[in-house]
Amino acid sequence: MSKITLTDQQIADFHRNGYVIARGYYSEQEIARLQEKAFNDDALHDRAWHKKDSGGAVSKVCLWQETGNDLYSMFSRSRRLSEVCETLIGEPIYHTSTKIMMKEPFVGGAWEWHQDFGYWHRDNYMLYPKAISCMVAINRATVENGCLQVLKGSHHLGRLDHNKTGDQKGAALDFVEEAKKYHELVNVELEPGDVLFFHCNLLHKSNQNRAAEPRWSMICAYNAVSNQAFQENEAKFYPFSPVGDDAIINWQETDEGKVS
Repeated sequence: MSKITLTDQQIADFHRNGYVIARGYYSEQEIARLQEKAFNDDALHDRAWHKKDSGGAVSKVCLWQETGNDLYSMFSRSRRLSEVCETLIGEPIYHTSTKIMMKEPFVGGAWEWHQDFGYWHRDNYMLYPKAISCMVAINRATVENGCLQVLKGSHHLGRLDHNKTGDQKGAALDFVEEAKKYHELVNVELEPGDVLFFHCNLLHKSNQNRAAEPRWSMICAYNAVSNQAFQENEAKFYPFSPVGDDAIINWQETDEGKVS
């Protein structure tokens, strides 16, 4: 069991608001290792999808499903994430994906208003909203560089219809505009090592990066084992083996494993 976890109050906040921020969830030393790896990893750029927003600006995202013994997997397999998600969902969970979000200075595109379940439901044949995303801030996320924005408590709305917007899928804007009247818009500004846990039905978006600094984050997503895809699709179920709190610091380059 991890010694690093959420408090009872943070768990209550998650269920009420659809999200909670855990400040300093990863240490400076742990995040420094992630920064060194990610910022010098050519494979992230080589494999990245380029997603255009409604205005044509591009954000880069590199996504994989299977975990291994690489440094990224020491985060996505960490008990401090997986055990918290099991507590929040109330059931055994498995890892569905990890992705690195790369918003470059001045040109990084926006992400339209959406719910993760809005497309997981259809694209991945996920029946119930028993899934959670964990956003690990690799560097600072600010309003200026396009931090995440959420509508507080909007997960209580249930799943909204989603349509194609640019290269993305966005929630029906008439419903989003109505939701804004009742749910506070919150700018989720994060420091490196902070983690945002958010419900798969929480409405969220991010604006274009207008700053001279990039905005990078790693998002690890988990789903209830009972909620696996009911039809075959690209989202596969892979065995998941959590690791302890010391795995990141103790990881060695020779432990590098293939991530697919």
